[in-house]
Order: sequence, then structure tokens, then C-alpha cells
Amino acid sequence: MPLSHAAVPGESLLRELHSLAAGEETLAADILRGAAGQPVHTLVLHGAGQGHRQRQWPLREALALGSHASAAIDFSGHGQSSAHRPNSLRKRLDEAQAALERLTVAPRTVVGVSMSGEIAMRLACRPENHITHLITIVGAIYDGAAFELPFGPAFSAALRRPESWRDAASLALMRHYTGRITLIRAADDAVIPHEVAELIRQHAVAARQCRIVDLPGVDHRVSERSAQDPALRDWLAGLIAS
Repeated sequence: MPLSHAAVPGESLLRELHSLAAGEETLAADILRGAAGQPVHTLVLHGAGQGHRQRQWPLREALALGSHASAAIDFSGHGQSSAHRPNSLRKRLDEAQAALERLTVAPRTVVGVSMSGEIAMRLACRPENHITHLITIVGAIYDGAAFELPFGPAFSAALRRPESWRDAASLALMRHYTGRITLIRAADDAVIPHEVAELIRQHAVAARQCRIVDLPGVDHRVSERSAQDPALRDWLAGLIAS
């Protein structure tokens, strides 16, 4: 059950606050709807660093105004979630899976921003999740050797190996994904190599559709840019909701 319901000031939108147990952690989460009872098919996953679910709030508002409800969480150690155990990509995947199961219904769309591109891909490749549209926004992929490592020196060392992302285990998983894929990359991204999206598309041999969408004049900070640019925000919302 949600912790609370609230109308979003100035908009005809409804927000529900949730608290999810995931392993030893308690995750802060919310659902944003355009109308009461509107089904939630979309999960939006934030990136790393100082990321939290509020960074995608303006984009999710645009989705809700288009009658497209979404759910989001703060990963453990971010935002309002707990941080009892060391984090890793494996832990993030488990937390995202818990949110997908408890906050959304099939058929599903999953949106992974930056680091969560890897998480979104792995969720999509689990047939039982019934994800029909996978979207990455400046999405990252990671060397399979780094997946189980706690974030810290060993994890960073694995990532510093030149082009380690070419050995991402998620690429092999993508060969079996049969839904639609939208890979959004920023033309001026100095964090995620442009080749990442091409590599994913090469492996997505069973996908019903795989498109790469480039954002000219935009760097890795797509969430911040879209929060300030209504035209970009609405365009991204259209790509997600299509």
C-alpha cells in the first residue's frame, strides 16, 4: 500500500509515495499518474554519482500529462533510501527487480539513465518481466567482471581497463530480447562512448525494432538539460510513450 497520496501543485497529476523492502534496504519510491487508477507500465531508473529519482521528475511529469504513468525509486545509498550494505550493480539489479514487480504491471517499459542502462537491459532480458520497450538514455554497459564487485577501488579498476565495456555480459543477453529498443545518446557525451549504442544494436538480433536516437548539442547531463528545456523534455517523453 502507498504511504500517501498527493496532488501535484499546479497540475492535474497524482503522486503516491511508497516504501519498498529490498534485501536489507528500504527504498524510497513513488508513482506519478495522470488520473486515479491509471495503470503503471513504466519504471524509470536514475543514474550513479549524485543521482536520485527526482532528477527525472520533470520528464515523468511530461509523461503523466500525456496519460503515461510511471514509477521510480531511489537506489540504496541515494536520495531517501537506506544504505546498510555496500552497493554493486548486482544489488542495483535486485532493487530494480523488486520495484518492477511491486510498482508496475505488464506489458512494461523500462527506462535506464546512465549507469542504469546496464540494469534496464538485464531486466528486459528476463522474459518473466514482460518488458516490451527498453529505453536507455546515455546508457552505460559494464565489463561482466565488474558486475558483482562492490563499488569502490576494485570496481573502478575494472572500469579503467580500456574499452572494458566491450566485454559486457549484458550484450550476450540482448541477443534473446524480442521487444523494442530505443537507445538515446548525446552528441557531446564525454562519459559514454558513442560505440556503446552501436554495439548494443549489433547484439539485438532478435529485437522487433532497435533505434538509435542522437541528441545534438547535448552532453551526458540529459536529465538536467531536459528539466530546463520543455521541447527536449516533451520529445523524450514522446519517445518513451510511443
